[in-house]
Amino acid sequence: MSMGNTKEKLARLRLHSSGNTLENLSQLEESQWLTHQQVQILQQKHLTNLINHAYENVPYYQDNIPIKSIFDAKGLVDLRKFSTIPILTKKIIRKHFDQLKSNHLQTLNWYENTSGGSTGEPVVFIQDSSVREWEQSVKILFDKWSGRLIGDKQVRLWGSERDLLVGKESMRSQVGKWMRNEVWLNTFSMSDEIMLSYVEKINTFQPLQILAYVESIFDLAQFIIKNKLQVFSPKSIMVSAGTLFPYMREVIEAAFKAPVFNRYGSREVGDIACECERHKGLHISSPTHFVEILREDGSSAEPGEVGEIVITSLMNYGMPLIRYRIEDMGCWAEDFCSCGSGWPLLKEVTGKVTDTFLTKDHKPVNAVYFEFLFYYQDWIRKFQIIQEDYELIKINIVLTDMKQENPFEIYHNELEKIIKEIKIVMGEKCVVQFDFVLKINASPSGKYRFLISNIKRNE
Repeated sequence: MSMGNTKEKLARLRLHSSGNTLENLSQLEESQWLTHQQVQILQQKHLTNLINHAYENVPYYQDNIPIKSIFDAKGLVDLRKFSTIPILTKKIIRKHFDQLKSNHLQTLNWYENTSGGSTGEPVVFIQDSSVREWEQSVKILFDKWSGRLIGDKQVRLWGSERDLLVGKESMRSQVGKWMRNEVWLNTFSMSDEIMLSYVEKINTFQPLQILAYVESIFDLAQFIIKNKLQVFSPKSIMVSAGTLFPYMREVIEAAFKAPVFNRYGSREVGDIACECERHKGLHISSPTHFVEILREDGSSAEPGEVGEIVITSLMNYGMPLIRYRIEDMGCWAEDFCSCGSGWPLLKEVTGKVTDTFLTKDHKPVNAVYFEFLFYYQDWIRKFQIIQEDYELIKINIVLTDMKQENPFEIYHNELEKIIKEIKIVMGEKCVVQFDFVLKINASPSGKYRFLISNIKRNE
């Protein structure tokens, strides 16, 4: 028996002994081929169960929201009335944390978790072992779409300080990674020397799949192309924890000669959606998540129209997150995927709410506009754009050649062109300031943010 088969059997045995992950996976695999109408009926049943539970067991929903008013004559949730439940925000979770706990929490194997905190404001919430099992099931299914089965080799280019405690991992954690056939590479610091060592580790391990932060694998891909390195080509690359722009996909696929699969999720609600091999959008895991995309006035956005994503986690009964404002922007696809799945399709996730800049008259400017101003500048290695005020933009730039002196003089024409392009969308009175730096640090979550808006927004 090969080592690969041994690890697959060990991984499956571990999943069998630790809960209902594999049983959940079977349900997910069956439900993905339901018709759209059947998917809606399934979601309505799951929503009804969750709302009934919240109404009977969660003080916040009993005391603050007339949640029972959204049921129809058959006792099911009326999806047309579901939107009357107020949005749940991070601020509300902090304020009403104890009231959001289920009264039967003591009967669950529960634990506290926190959001990633890439915006600087992490929030604490509660999950239980059942939620974790469903999250594992969704991950396994999404991996399967990309060609990775349980026990296949995976390199994780990951970066959170709390996920990667180098030198401080427990023996249990190390054994778990070995059983799952995973090698984890910390992306919290990505110097040229470290990236070269990561290429060597990928070549030695030869993973079937690489799972990575979008920005981290993009940086590594650029490094590989620039230095004309040979790197092992996996069957697929799964990216998450950031916005995948088209030019990023192009560079990553060119460097690794492997298709990129885009996955969307969060700590609060787990993995939400992922591309299949058709790459026409991201399939939402309908049995586990109910997704809405809303305009600023709270009405539903049309397909192709960018709005704010609101999530209801259908499997979290310990602390129900109903109509949770996840602070991401995205839009629906115009149609269903040609693969035949009845699960609804996100066309794209365009970024965080705070990645969207606002003009003085409060018009949004999408991150993509700024991305393309900088990507094709070969003298720029890395950049970060910060909106400090409606008419003040600060830009940090790491030069490709960091030994160059007087960059303001050398790149005067390029900088003036960037200023002109920014003023087209932000207004002629907008002040643009540049700062040439040696390094741009990742956030505590390990994610690198290209754009940051410090404009105050209403919850």
